Amino acid sequence: MPKIAIIGTGLIGTSLGMALKQSQLKELYIVGTDSEHNSRSGAQKKGAFDKVENRLFSAAEDADIVVLATPVMAMKNLMEVLGQELKEGCVVTDVGSSKGVVLEWADQYLPDTVDFVGGHPMAGKETPGPEEAAADLFMGKTYCIIPSQKASQRAVAEVATLVEAVGAKPYFISIEEHDSFVAAASHLPFLLSMALVGCTSKSANWEDIAQLASSGFRDISRLASGDPVMHRDICVSNSKPIVAWIDAFIRELHDFRDMLDVETEPDADAVKTIFEHANEARAKWMAGAVTLESRGYSPHQELPSFAESMGEMFMGRRAMDARKKITQLWSGKGDKR
Repeated sequence: MPKIAIIGTGLIGTSLGMALKQSQLKELYIVGTDSEHNSRSGAQKKGAFDKVENRLFSAAEDADIVVLATPVMAMKNLMEVLGQELKEGCVVTDVGSSKGVVLEWADQYLPDTVDFVGGHPMAGKETPGPEEAAADLFMGKTYCIIPSQKASQRAVAEVATLVEAVGAKPYFISIEEHDSFVAAASHLPFLLSMALVGCTSKSANWEDIAQLASSGFRDISRLASGDPVMHRDICVSNSKPIVAWIDAFIRELHDFRDMLDVETEPDADAVKTIFEHANEARAKWMAGAVTLESRGYSPHQELPSFAESMGEMFMGRRAMDARKKITQLWSGKGDKR
């Protein structure tokens, strides 16, 4: 029976276990472990795993797939400690929000007998912990797949299969694109949320301001409630792309500031135009009109679905030429997104 070990039983790791148990994958044995007793206990109560191990090595022993679902900075030590203990042919993947450093660590610490395929589900909640886990957390969400240069076609196909099994949409992307684009779409928002709470709560008038803060403040500040350790690790591991997007945001805000900071009355029409542009851009995004097709690319061109290279591990394989598509991806002939 294929064994999947999920290292880290917080929100993402526990949700992944729950989603896999409800999937159509064949007779999996899903094991979870975490360094925190409360996380292990919470995951056990959610019924996310066939077994929750207290010891790291027991969880990873003889695993066919190991998922690193810890904060990013913990992954370096995990790879270093586990690397030589993993069985030959094991596939290691992760759910980290930064990919450059993670793939560097995989290349440095994992042996050639192990395949590493980076992963990042674009899903989550601002409240951490296994108590918040849900089997449908990944349903319909984009799930980035970033294979290491040494990863086999079989390994990539297995990870793509897991992604589809939990209801997510596999999305191939390069390391550099991932870390930049995620800095814009995921990391910058929680930094803006943090900055808003920071600048207002540090005011001498915060107690009065707090009485006036309502749904708008609540919605924008929501991400400031996120896990401080996770946010710390993201910032430390993906600092340069984050700095670039902070600079871009500052320029945008400063341009608007200059529009208002004039000796005469600000140009009302120009101010309105700025809001109209943002309104229209968000409306298109919310309506799903900002698509890859609009850039001349279909995601189905490069996605390995339930791949033929899975052997006896999974059931319900769909006929497709995954080997050819993944080969094109490797050779650079296909769009890596």
